[in-house]
Amino acid sequence: MGKYQLDYKGQAAVQKFHEKNSKTKTDKLAKIEALKKQYLSQKKKEKKS
Repeated sequence: MGKYQLDYKGQAAVQKFHEKNSKTKTDKLAKIEALKKQYLSQKKKEKKS
């Protein structure tokens, strides 16, 4: 066991911090960004029509 143990709330905060500051994006974030790009491109097409 490590010297400093985190409770579940602390573990979640550390995980969120590392996800936010990582250079590579997680699958979930990449999927969300892909959906966002797709949605915005559809909106542009609808606006032009």
